[in-house]
Amino acid sequence: MRKTIYWGIGGILMTLFLCIVISQPALAYDKRVAENPLLRYNGNARPTVVEDINCNVGYVYNRITNTTVESRTGTNDWTILMGDDAQIFPSMRRQTPAQYAAVNDYLYFGSLRIGKGDKLVKFSSDTSPGITVKSNATDTTAISLLDTYFKISDQSSNVADADKINVEVHSTTHAWSESYRRNFIIYDYWILNLNSTQLDSLYVGLHADCDISVPEGGSGVQAYSIDDLVDYVKDDATGEYISYMYDGDSPNVPGDDLGGNKIPKECSGFIGSRLLYCPPVAGSTTPSVQSGHAWWDWNSDPGTDADWMRILTDGQWLPRPPSVHDYRFFQKLGPFNIPANDSIRCLYAFGIGEGLAGLRADLGWADSLFKHNWIGPSAPTQPGFTLTPGDRQVEITWDTVAETTPDQATGQIDFEGYRVWRSTGAAGNWTLLMECDLVDDLGHNTGLVHSYLDNDVNNGFQYRYVVTAYDKGDPANNIESFESGKGNFETAEPGRLVYTPNFAKTGIHVAPNPFVLSSPLGYGFTPNPTNPSQERISFVNLPKDAEATVTIYTLTGDEIIKLTKLFNETRVDWDLITKKTQKIVAGVYLYVVESPALSKNHIDKFMIVR
Repeated sequence: MRKTIYWGIGGILMTLFLCIVISQPALAYDKRVAENPLLRYNGNARPTVVEDINCNVGYVYNRITNTTVESRTGTNDWTILMGDDAQIFPSMRRQTPAQYAAVNDYLYFGSLRIGKGDKLVKFSSDTSPGITVKSNATDTTAISLLDTYFKISDQSSNVADADKINVEVHSTTHAWSESYRRNFIIYDYWILNLNSTQLDSLYVGLHADCDISVPEGGSGVQAYSIDDLVDYVKDDATGEYISYMYDGDSPNVPGDDLGGNKIPKECSGFIGSRLLYCPPVAGSTTPSVQSGHAWWDWNSDPGTDADWMRILTDGQWLPRPPSVHDYRFFQKLGPFNIPANDSIRCLYAFGIGEGLAGLRADLGWADSLFKHNWIGPSAPTQPGFTLTPGDRQVEITWDTVAETTPDQATGQIDFEGYRVWRSTGAAGNWTLLMECDLVDDLGHNTGLVHSYLDNDVNNGFQYRYVVTAYDKGDPANNIESFESGKGNFETAEPGRLVYTPNFAKTGIHVAPNPFVLSSPLGYGFTPNPTNPSQERISFVNLPKDAEATVTIYTLTGDEIIKLTKLFNETRVDWDLITKKTQKIVAGVYLYVVESPALSKNHIDKFMIVR
């Protein structure tokens, strides 16, 4: 069974995801589980959920998956894959504002290779119960805006006993939206020895088959990959170890095509991975030391386990190749000894920066975050918001949580303002509708509001909205203002009543209000044989599991109709027909909700407009 999860679709993904996989065992993200030296795979058959997560909360989008099968070729690599060779999903896609017109996936696919002797660990998807997703926007136990977690092992009946090294990996990723940490994804691996004896001389390698340009970036067959170069940074004093690739200068393209042959360059980024932590190698006490860097071109791909292990264990640091080609890099760690039923941790940051200096600066932030328990300057908490679609309009309202939540790094409340964004195309092409901020010595000093009415919309079209909060920044420490991400957007379609999970936050009310009789689409109600009317309104958020009536009056107190809610419902619909079977006329009306579950009757107004 395969499931696909798109971060940002249909509201807060985290809540929806947990609902989607209710048929599977829950996988709590708990660091203590990953660190537990006694954790053992029990060998029982488990249900398999093969999932794809679209990690798209920062400026680097990538597919997170627990499958071991390449998408394009169907080849089972028996490894932990990164990205998507078929490019159905983003594959280390650089998605900065300047790149929207020329979306560029920098990775064909990557993988984590673990091996011993002349064998690689053969991971199998049927040992992975699924992927858990969490967000610090909705869950205080989450580290980032998008956390993913899954485990996988070689303890499958599909793997011959003679090929089993008896290893399980707990894989966790983190991604953020703030400017200083939106250009990389953290890959955190706990590698468990499932044997009752020590596992000696285990090697770990991060392999990346990078293709650094869209086809327009060169000429001829494979122009997007044939003009790449590969290199590394090795600094034993600072512990900076980066393997990286970039678009080189193709001899087939006149002039300097570094970063592609377009102006501006569409592939000027450098893609690379930085080692953040690994344990001491066997016989050493120095942690976080990389053991080598390798590269090869497209026609030299390792074909067997023994081929992979020869590269992984040779300890070589290969210098930059003399000319451009279609290369891969291999970041090598080990050998490690893992005691019986114990585990080790290998941690990488994988990202894209503007030039080598940009890549090093970005991955330097990843190193700083790791050393400070993932705490750094952060955007304010994203406000919860509600969309109320109406006739040629959408009302957006939001809460005040961002105004009272302190920055997790400084403990200070540094909130400054809100922005309301709308998108009609692919997520990311956002239009700023409104900005408001505190009256202080910064910004526009408009004063704060908590609602916005967008009436520049057309009925029958779907729109995406998101409300973000931004802070003051810290100019004294050269830290710019941070804005919460746009991943948690909601959708609305004017001219139709669209129920959203956020209606629960608004209390008893009428939707839509006002109701416009001239709307060509009505409000989402389909005529049926017992009631042909399409013109209806709903009284929503009524007390559940309790009797309730809604009585509608004119402003002079004449009763128009009394409606009774079903016991287990939370809304009642009205077709705008009076108790005398007459259509309601335009005007303002009162309604009264009575229920034993209410401490007092709810009284409010609504409007009918022609």
